[in-house]
Amino acid sequence: MKKYLTFIIVLPLIFSSCSKKEMTLNHNIIVLGHGGMGIGQTYPMNTFESILTCLNSGTDGSEIDVQLTKDGVLVAYHGQDLSDETNLSGVINDYNWSEIKNAFYTSSPYLKYSILSLDQLFANVPNFKDYKFSFDCKLYKSNSAINFKEAYINSLSEIIAKYDLKSNVYIESQDTSFLIKLKEKDPDYKLFIYPSTFENGLAIALALDLYGITISTKKVTREQVEEAHSNNLKVAIWNTHSKNKNINGVDKNPDFIQTDKVRYLVSLLK
Repeated sequence: MKKYLTFIIVLPLIFSSCSKKEMTLNHNIIVLGHGGMGIGQTYPMNTFESILTCLNSGTDGSEIDVQLTKDGVLVAYHGQDLSDETNLSGVINDYNWSEIKNAFYTSSPYLKYSILSLDQLFANVPNFKDYKFSFDCKLYKSNSAINFKEAYINSLSEIIAKYDLKSNVYIESQDTSFLIKLKEKDPDYKLFIYPSTFENGLAIALALDLYGITISTKKVTREQVEEAHSNNLKVAIWNTHSKNKNINGVDKNPDFIQTDKVRYLVSLLK
């Protein structure tokens, strides 16, 4: 009987400690799903089903991992090798879009979720202009790729122009030279450095006059977020794959949280 009584007494305290009223926020945090609904959810990350479910769950939008095919098509996929999650193997940049568009994720043996191109996504999401998207640019390429970064940037610019996405897309990368080239292409792109440490990210963001920093919640403190804000930089955090990590992330007061607990964070903040 004591176990049940303890649970009944403690539970309200847990919820009250997480209440929005006790969180001091200077602005609204933008809630983005991590590759849609996040790691370990019903749908594989970066699939149309995962992203659409995320958008329909009350989020502000979604983070999407983006890679480039050999023939210049931007594809939503996380891993470096297709064998990590699909029935194919090799780097996406080794394939033309026609060769991988029918590939499927192997995590769901009785359902076939397809690899998604960004063109397919924005052609089929209703009211996509109402949402925000963060493109995590994965620059995995084959050894034979020539002028890879230029090709990637051209394809990225084309998809942004085609769907008029400049105002609601954020672009993140670990590659400084890639960000420099993007800024030269269009200084109005909202560019984020994705660094190994906050200090390194702050230095790069300031030197290149970037829009912000994307970083694991494990590697940034509330004080560092405030330092970024004092330098007119936005901060996006990820690695929030539990309720407690989402609560801790909210307490750091970033501008964006890329969450793996979409519905929980929406219920906490909206």
